[in-house]
Amino acid sequence: MGKGTILIVEDQDGFRRIYSDVLSKEGYDVLTAPDGEKGWELSREKRPHLILLDLGLPKIDGFEVLRRLRADNATKAIPVIIFSVMGEQKDIKKALEMGANDYTVKGFYTPRQILSKIKEQLDQAGVQRSASVYKILVKAGQEDAAKLEEDIGLAKGVKCPKCNAELVLELYPDYVREGGHWFDSRLACPQCQQPA
Repeated sequence: MGKGTILIVEDQDGFRRIYSDVLSKEGYDVLTAPDGEKGWELSREKRPHLILLDLGLPKIDGFEVLRRLRADNATKAIPVIIFSVMGEQKDIKKALEMGANDYTVKGFYTPRQILSKIKEQLDQAGVQRSASVYKILVKAGQEDAAKLEEDIGLAKGVKCPKCNAELVLELYPDYVREGGHWFDSRLACPQCQQPA
């Protein structure tokens, strides 16, 4: 299974080729569009996991593509990284206010840095998270339960403060950290389905 599908909406052929190659080598499926109109069509048809969007596009500019993406229920949750030569503060502010997830100025970032931003956005969106979430029941009689209660300030012991059910310690992969298997954790109530 691939890592996800990336749509590159970019009118400069050289940039499209460079980033297509980089992303393909990293295991992503890549779609490309040379103008805003085609980018919008592919966004609706293919529902990519992330869009790299230029602003200075023919037919429909990047701001209009972004507006349409965020206005449409089918595409509004797709992460969008703006990838543009337009580096003025007003353009960055406008794009972020319109719902872009990140903004990169061409020439200021290497393909590796762009790749890192893509991975970060996909992780935040939950793409390619195939690893399990582990759940461990914390029982009051277990050796470390009293210390856990004290350390995290559970006044009612290891029970849900809302419904009094026994809490579960959830461990889930932390994709931001590298060099081993890292996990974030939280206590959650299996009854309320809420973090404690």
